[in-house]
Amino acid sequence: MSKRLTQVLGMLPEARRFVVEGAQLVREQCAVVVALERGGHDILDAVEHLELLEGMQAEYIDHLQRLERQVVVLVRPE
Repeated sequence: MSKRLTQVLGMLPEARRFVVEGAQLVREQCAVVVALERGGHDILDAVEHLELLEGMQAEYIDHLQRLERQVVVLVRPE
């Protein structure tokens, strides 16, 4: 196994964890927005925070997908 493949494989668990935890944070913030809206509260800050989390989640997913593509390339026989 190449050093590069070992490095990429080593990064996958953390990248997957970030995606899972990010999804949970997005769900929780969605619930906050809904609860605030139902209570008649201003939701602007909560929505802005949700948008920030969604942007970060998209970056986490992109990073994970790049790592997964690198693994495929690195294990492909030449």
